[in-house]
Amino acid sequence: MAADVLAEAGVDVTLFDKRSSPGRKLLVAGSSGLNVTNAVPLDEFVAQYTGPAEHWNSVIGGFTPKNWLRHIENKLGTPTFLGTSGRYFVEDMKAASLLRAWTDRLHELAVHFEYGLECIGVESKGGRVTLTMRSAAGDEPHDFDAVCFALGGGSWEPKEDPLRWPALFRERGVEFEAFRPANAGYRVAWSEAFLKEAEGQPLKGVVLTTPKGSRKADAMVTRYGIEGTPVYFVGVTGPATLDLQPDLSDAKLLERLRAVKENLSPIRRVKKQLHLCPAALALIFHHTPKEVLEDRGLERLVARIKAFPLELLGPQPLAEAISSGGGIRFSELDPALMLHKLPGVFAAGEMLDWEAPTGGFLIQGCVSEGVAAARGILKRIGRADDSPSAGPA
Repeated sequence: MAADVLAEAGVDVTLFDKRSSPGRKLLVAGSSGLNVTNAVPLDEFVAQYTGPAEHWNSVIGGFTPKNWLRHIENKLGTPTFLGTSGRYFVEDMKAASLLRAWTDRLHELAVHFEYGLECIGVESKGGRVTLTMRSAAGDEPHDFDAVCFALGGGSWEPKEDPLRWPALFRERGVEFEAFRPANAGYRVAWSEAFLKEAEGQPLKGVVLTTPKGSRKADAMVTRYGIEGTPVYFVGVTGPATLDLQPDLSDAKLLERLRAVKENLSPIRRVKKQLHLCPAALALIFHHTPKEVLEDRGLERLVARIKAFPLELLGPQPLAEAISSGGGIRFSELDPALMLHKLPGVFAAGEMLDWEAPTGGFLIQGCVSEGVAAARGILKRIGRADDSPSAGPA
């Protein structure tokens, strides 16, 4: 996004990637359907992000979800649609098509792509920025008027432990919060009997409640525990509860179970009357004390269905998380996202110390910060968005 804004303004731009092709994280994020933003009102949208509120009010306000959708549709030629979940998707649900359209556009804007080069050094002197880039052929310096780093967070980098790029900035005194998993599944000590029935099955329309709040959506039972939207929004280590039938009150559930005329066991009454999904039924059967399952009074069983106790033992490792928290502290950046200690060096995206839930918020935060950094670069080099060509960035 930063390259797009700069190149459209006529700036000579080089985009470096240490891999052999661009956009790996975009492809990973869109592997199951690329949601590009969300339809919630702007004030609610901004509230989804950690980090300084003034930053997000400025950044998201400066490049809104509507701006991003227009960019995708008008400049990248990729239709979008609004799903029932309030998320916007690209029409074919594939990240690859969006990435292909975007790289084609950048080529048309004369952006230079350099692959297989990893930055191992950065210096800022005399109004210029020098990057030392490492490739199979050796190390080579490259000079620029300004640089925007967009190196991503610590998720989906299983081959780097620890992640290499933070050392570039720590060596120059830039303060950094250690990366931590975000939008990650949580471990739960399921029984083998439960997993035999429910592993890979959804818990449909449940409400997960933790000290962070409550969230209703489908969750997925995994061998290690639980994942899905409710976990990503409010997951935190410690005790939690699941409301397995949030659309009915305790009293209504009790009324339905007691309305059964046959002499059925409590669990068979639940199966017949409550229309729970198979994973929820398996959870009740395999993780409810025997005395509660056999209690013909049914009050304790209903209470458990409405607030099924879970112990979230901790998040999955960073390398398996969808995104990450931690990164360069905002105190190290000016409002234009330039590092105080490295004039001419800007940073954007998940390499900064913020996190947001899935559902279009992550990619919106990244592209909005890309626009903000690009505008900061244009201002630094004395350029307006519609100025003629200038020096390299």
